[in-house]
Amino acid sequence: MNVDKIIIKSILTTLTSILLLFVFMVTTLVFVFPQTMMTLSYDLGMERASIHFARVAYERRDSVYYIAYATDVAIESEDDEKIVACGEELIADEDFASYCETRNEAKEETTETPYEQYVYGRVCVSTYKSGDKTKAVNRAFELVQGGFCKNNAVVAIIMTAFSAKDTATLQDVKGKMEQMRKDGFSSEDDDYFGLILAALEGQTNG
Repeated sequence: MNVDKIIIKSILTTLTSILLLFVFMVTTLVFVFPQTMMTLSYDLGMERASIHFARVAYERRDSVYYIAYATDVAIESEDDEKIVACGEELIADEDFASYCETRNEAKEETTETPYEQYVYGRVCVSTYKSGDKTKAVNRAFELVQGGFCKNNAVVAIIMTAFSAKDTATLQDVKGKMEQMRKDGFSSEDDDYFGLILAALEGQTNG
């Protein structure tokens, strides 16, 4: 009987030690290596946790990669609140432009939407879906100043509002487009602008 108690005690002690070691390792990863936890939690299907750890890593290391990672995961999981929060942080980062260049150079197809326009569009659409439609429209126009490239944030809002049969937002967008100054537009942007405005007028006047 004493031998059995000693064996059981030994097993319990071993299990306790393993558990404590595991807790220590996880705690160390959480507080010391959030960049490891962001990929680990993503691999385990814990997207919100992955976003959290990516943002912690961004705050500590001030690398645009981590906030871009958080934004990409938020977009993939269709978490509108996180898309807006992380996306706006990404856009505001001083290295956003250079990071976009890197992402665009890595694209397999040149016809694919440029990364910056992809982020702009998703941020504005998520703002729209969150209920602040006016803010979404205003933000979209802020992000297309100086040009009107294909698949920009304004077009993303138009497509979303059209799908929702949101005539009021489409009218708002049309009014703002009619007031836009096109002095700095390239001929390609000008042609695209005219095409979108004509299509928008056809929808709102029909």
